[in-house]
Amino acid sequence: MVKKSIYILAAFAAITFNSCKSDFDEPAYSAGTANFTTYVAVGNSLTAGYQDNALSLAGQQNAYPAILSSVFSKVGGATEFNTPYLTGVDASNGVNPAPSGPNFFRTLSKLILKKDVMDCLGNKSLAPSLFAAPIDNNQAFYFTRVDSTGKKHFHNMGVPGAKVRDVINTLYGNALLGGNPFYGRFATNPGTSSMLSDAASANPTFFTLWIGNNDVLGYATAGGTGAIGGLLPSDITPVDSFESAYANIVNVLTSNGAKGACANIPDVASVPFFTTVPYNAITLTSQAQVDGLTAAWAGYNQAATGAGLPLITWKLGPNPMVIKDASFPISGIRQIKPTELVCLTIPQDSLKCANWGTAVPIESFYVLTDAEIANINTYTNQYNTIIKKYADMKGLAYVDMRNYFKTFVDGNIIFNGVTYTTEFVKGGVFSLDGVHPNQRGYALIANEWIRNINSKFGSNLPGVDVNNYAGVLFP
Repeated sequence: MVKKSIYILAAFAAITFNSCKSDFDEPAYSAGTANFTTYVAVGNSLTAGYQDNALSLAGQQNAYPAILSSVFSKVGGATEFNTPYLTGVDASNGVNPAPSGPNFFRTLSKLILKKDVMDCLGNKSLAPSLFAAPIDNNQAFYFTRVDSTGKKHFHNMGVPGAKVRDVINTLYGNALLGGNPFYGRFATNPGTSSMLSDAASANPTFFTLWIGNNDVLGYATAGGTGAIGGLLPSDITPVDSFESAYANIVNVLTSNGAKGACANIPDVASVPFFTTVPYNAITLTSQAQVDGLTAAWAGYNQAATGAGLPLITWKLGPNPMVIKDASFPISGIRQIKPTELVCLTIPQDSLKCANWGTAVPIESFYVLTDAEIANINTYTNQYNTIIKKYADMKGLAYVDMRNYFKTFVDGNIIFNGVTYTTEFVKGGVFSLDGVHPNQRGYALIANEWIRNINSKFGSNLPGVDVNNYAGVLFP
């Protein structure tokens, strides 16, 4: 039996009762042995506040580092926490660079829930859709710089898409040389400075470091093919390269005596991107459908029988999808196994109206096979061992986000009477892209950082009321 983990908002206000009067006094919070005066957050999209498949101003304002900085201020810390906020049309629309053929500077807006979205069968439903039309030739986002003039430094060094090695890459701020426009827009010196050098220049007394997710996530979201839709490289980072870069980052951030906290990498099976679409999504409602598909795959099954391989079979009710698997004999086609995962990006209309999963095998970049899941888990385990090693070596707090995310899967997170799970849209934790949290999810994550920081450094920082933050917005 799984022990239920219940996180309930503590009564942080000290209450003194006096005949007809109640005084609510702010408790005396303590930083313990930590010094939060100058706080810097280093990481990727999770640190930046990315959600709903884009970076937006609201996301940045409610990112977990922004929440942490407000809590640190209660002990005299984070006297300033500068963030490279989006402005103009991108601020509310959100922005997600989406290179497309010759239009390298194309951007997409964030996802929102829209009513009456019609599918290929003419049915209308509530569904995620782009908030606004894509912006072609959006060079303003790619090249309009946001500098820290008058602020000295930026403190949120979260860059969507960043891998461990990118944190130390001095070319990462130059979009024309393969760099990242999210970093290029606020790098101190694009093409010369690095995320790490910019973070160190703020001379932090405390830092959080959550990096490494993208070193395996790109491979996973591409269905383990090593390329997203066959266009962009997303190979898993070699373990020795990961450790070398991670050690460099931690050594630099602690070189002035700063203390901090490091978080590890959650399992891919802990996010709804991989758990929403069931493996047996093909539902047959008539015997005629069953007989037709059985006849259509008779030739395949004859060959499979001769080779001693599993057959492709059909029955009334839910059926496993037919997928492509280059490692499988007989044309590299088979039915998916219950233990394998389907990506949220699989086109639903193609399943409904184009015979995907029945007559048309699902492309491999929409599926994670058992072998690919095992590969991902192997690397995730090794990365997390490295993160724990350097956290212990440097006396940093170690935040086990991997196990924390698993509690969402089990439905074991309850906050002030609200249960949070990984269920897509309804679960309350994740945004509409199925990978990144929504604002409530980031508040939950901030509280987990705080819990571990308090444990490590003897502080008594208060948590935040998660239910005060926005979840998925319904029209």
